[in-house]
Amino acid sequence: MTSIASREPVIWWIFGEPFHAGPTIVCICAVIITRIIIGLQATGKAQWALDIAITALCLLVATLWVQAQELELLAAGITGIGVGSLGAGVIGIAKSAVGGRFKAAIDAFMGTTPR
Repeated sequence: MTSIASREPVIWWIFGEPFHAGPTIVCICAVIITRIIIGLQATGKAQWALDIAITALCLLVATLWVQAQELELLAAGITGIGVGSLGAGVIGIAKSAVGGRFKAAIDAFMGTTPR
């Protein structure tokens, strides 16, 4: 018995860039499920607009990371869960990574010493 099945990964194209469909879909599903669980556990008034914006940001960051690192399915799922659980922390991480370097560059350019 033989089957005609290809072992080649499915490649999709978006904005002219190729990406592996399997890990990307796993990552997106992991982010969405994690954000839904976090949103349902929130107490008080639900801030749906904020949660949707944070979910979109997490989807973007996780998908870009999965594609840049060319992760396999399991690693893509774990990445999606991790980035989805960080939520608003993604913004803080980006601010601390970029903000510190930006401030140091400005201080060096102006000739001032950091305090």
